[in-house]
Amino acid sequence: MGSCLFVLPWLPTDLGGVNISILGLAHALGAARRFSPVIAVTSWSPIELPHEVRSIPVIGLPLHDAYDDGAWGAAKSALRLPGDLPALARALRNHDVEVVNVHFPSLGGTVFLLLRDLGLFRGKVALTFHGSDMRRADGSRSLRRWAWNRLLRGADVVFVVSQSLAALAKNICPEKQARVIHNGADIELFSRVARRPTAGRKHILHIGKFEANKCQEVLLTALQLLLERGLDCRLTLIGACGSSFERVQRAAAAYGDRVRVLVDVQHEEIPGHMADSDVFVLPSRAEGFPIVLIEAGAAGLPVVATNISGITELITHGTTGLLVEPGDPRALADAIARVLESDELAHSLASALHALAVRYTWQRAAEEFTAALS
Repeated sequence: MGSCLFVLPWLPTDLGGVNISILGLAHALGAARRFSPVIAVTSWSPIELPHEVRSIPVIGLPLHDAYDDGAWGAAKSALRLPGDLPALARALRNHDVEVVNVHFPSLGGTVFLLLRDLGLFRGKVALTFHGSDMRRADGSRSLRRWAWNRLLRGADVVFVVSQSLAALAKNICPEKQARVIHNGADIELFSRVARRPTAGRKHILHIGKFEANKCQEVLLTALQLLLERGLDCRLTLIGACGSSFERVQRAAAAYGDRVRVLVDVQHEEIPGHMADSDVFVLPSRAEGFPIVLIEAGAAGLPVVATNISGITELITHGTTGLLVEPGDPRALADAIARVLESDELAHSLASALHALAVRYTWQRAAEEFTAALS
């Protein structure tokens, strides 16, 4: 059984949906005994890596990738290429790699196509885009856009996690049909959640990295509107530290014990937070295909989210959740209030989403991944 090498530009232990996706898919492929999964981390400078994550081996990959950092970065990377190519070829041989699957790709992914063109690698090259990576590529111009076209066209398969990202891939490379594999979730883990209905104060939960696109400040404004209506509720914000963390933390402090801001919460702790919640809210401006919504559905939580691409591939307004336009705290507060004030509506939305969410397993994603590469 050959290996599938999952390539990413950061530590696999970092918190976030992309890593959850990689680990979920890799674990499912290994369990199905189709590929032996290996995670590879690219880094310009040596970094300390874990030997394994969830029993999946982790290696460092000798690829100096600054090709997306302008002309100077690309030139520096090109100068290192004569040393990188043979070292990469050895790493792929040593791990019997049949498929290189580059996640959150940069233009450095072209190096794997070059290895194949030179006869130093005889396997397949697949790219997987998760959201902002594809939007960044679609926003490129001139020479960089040409380079993205060449990369997508040369890959054996281009995977995306939503239909909307497939449309962006088509913009970049009309000749290539991107394959949509929606994210999955650990359905068993989240379906075991024993919901603990709250008496009195209602509990709103949000999970997402603290960055502008997640719009935690819009949710805080919505909370203020709910409190002004006399609704007794509290809010928990969970996420990895990002560019907006300090700003959100300062804004949250004004609410006292009504708002908790938690960072670096491990994934296995999330079901417990969902068990204590009455509604899950995702007010994002941009998403790929949010794993956290599948998890909320599997846990039996009703969902309020924004009417944006990616989310609407899972949530249907009035059936599997309530949708509002992004950036509108009043509409968000209205939707949250509807759920919190009606047990019947909350149960109906949660039941419908649960029935849909349990289909999104990593086993299903692994089968679709394997089929696309056969």
